[in-house]
Amino acid sequence: MQFISVPVFPIDSRPYGLTYGEWSARWWQWLLSVPKTLSPAFDVAGENAHMNQNDANVFFLCQTTDSVKERKTSQNRVINLKSGRSIFMPIINWISVLNVDGHTEEELVSTAKKKMDVVSELEVTIDGVTVNAGLDGYRVRSPFFDTVVPEDNIFGLPAGIGHFVSDGYWIFFKPLKKDIKISTYGSCSSGVNKYGISYEICLI
Repeated sequence: MQFISVPVFPIDSRPYGLTYGEWSARWWQWLLSVPKTLSPAFDVAGENAHMNQNDANVFFLCQTTDSVKERKTSQNRVINLKSGRSIFMPIINWISVLNVDGHTEEELVSTAKKKMDVVSELEVTIDGVTVNAGLDGYRVRSPFFDTVVPEDNIFGLPAGIGHFVSDGYWIFFKPLKKDIKISTYGSCSSGVNKYGISYEICLI
């Protein structure tokens, strides 16, 4: 898939040696590692986007945690990023937490699948050009993974090591060579919850 001049890694590829599913687990480990007070998920302007971004090749972007009413109400975040870095981000996704969304791994997978089975209206817009065809092919499930959750975490979970699995729709841009504007949108729960975000990426 290619959005005009911005190519995307194929869903069955292994960017930088990992599958999309494995990257989705790393993405969640990253997001969960950041305290809520500094979380990029609650950051309106993009000031916290660089928190705990430790991979030299891949930069993670996140959605909002709150549902939007319309596409146009999505937040806009501005980020300075070094040229030649890839971006990995969700269009829409779900994470199942052991003993919250199920008490076995099978129950975690089942919950995540049910949440993503009712997703619709997937859209990705790059520099004003919107793509919605074919995005359903970019759904992956992560392997099961553990990560240390801080006390002040985005889900209000008990601090300590948690066990998780994720399901969702992702996009993985190849190394950026120019400034771009990215917007994503998707709805779940039969349209009850809608999530959208916009990013302006300025290369340095």
